[in-house]
Amino acid sequence: MCEYGIWLSQCKILSKRKKALLLDAFGSAQAVYEASRTDLAGALPGLTAAELDSLWNKDLRPAGQIARACQVCGARVIDLLDPEYPALLKEIHDPPTVLYVRGSLPDCRGRLSVAVVGQRKASAAGLKHASGIAYALSRSGVIIVSGMAAGIDGAAHRGALDGGTPTVAVLGTPIDKCYPANHAGLMREILSQGAVISEYYPGAPTYPGNFLSRNRIVSGMSRGVLVVEAGARSGALETAGRALEQNRDVFAVPGPIDSDDYVGTNNLIKAGAAAVTGAEDILTAYGAVPVSGPQRHIRRERAQKAAEAPLPAFPEAAEGGAVFAADDPQGAVLAAMGRSAHMDEIIERTGLPADIVLAALTMLELQGLIAQRPGNYYEKQR
Repeated sequence: MCEYGIWLSQCKILSKRKKALLLDAFGSAQAVYEASRTDLAGALPGLTAAELDSLWNKDLRPAGQIARACQVCGARVIDLLDPEYPALLKEIHDPPTVLYVRGSLPDCRGRLSVAVVGQRKASAAGLKHASGIAYALSRSGVIIVSGMAAGIDGAAHRGALDGGTPTVAVLGTPIDKCYPANHAGLMREILSQGAVISEYYPGAPTYPGNFLSRNRIVSGMSRGVLVVEAGARSGALETAGRALEQNRDVFAVPGPIDSDDYVGTNNLIKAGAAAVTGAEDILTAYGAVPVSGPQRHIRRERAQKAAEAPLPAFPEAAEGGAVFAADDPQGAVLAAMGRSAHMDEIIERTGLPADIVLAALTMLELQGLIAQRPGNYYEKQR
């Protein structure tokens, strides 16, 4: 019963490390629940009186409510001892006691998994690098892990989806909440070809610190972490720090020395991170062979299949033969730009955040639907 794992995860006073040790000692969350106070103290001598009191609260009703909420949103619960729990993640010092999972969590045993992360306010070049490297890695069978955030994370997931290998999004929000909200279409695509996971139950409160805590899962699930673009204070650098603590490899894409967008990645390289200018650098580091083949899958076709129900297309996008779900920013961008338009005009017409527009423009350019012209102008090609 998943209620026992949820119950243990909700024992707030205990650290995640101690919960992991208890699970290892007793062999199941139910056995921890049923253990006597004496047995608990004997299994983990360092437990304090307050911690023992927390474990002695045997009320399963809150856990049952969470389990029912999971059923409503289509999530399942796996604990540290579940065979589906990512093996690499078990190795970190403070693994989540339970994971809430939607979609199909790929089996990472014997397969290479790499995290691709970066700043939210990414440049067009950074978005293109993230998408292109993630695509090439995915084409070669690498599982891409990221945080589904705006900017680099979203571009990495989209590139991975195009490559055909399942991708995993780690949320810093409850499993039933899509953040940012305009990534709902992206989330549906990920669920159709991978998994969305969180350590936060449906309806759980969201705190700023949750996103930093999430970073240890992103790095913990991965053999290596690639930071594509990061300013001096980007949260992606915290993910790189977690990776080093977990004895993971750190890679970084170098950038211009006078660009604020690459201060963080350049500093990582100076501190010893491996410089990456293409997917081949990462594949070579792990003895993997790059795969060449046909060009990217057409994302719009997969997006339509992944949609929960038929959604109307943007009229102007449909004229050019491209069909997008109603909540896909790419359709909004195509509809807003007319034959050609400046990037600032597109941002103003769509009302979307600049990073979302940049991501959409990059993906449309990669699909050959638009072309960038000098001066940040974009022109339709079909």
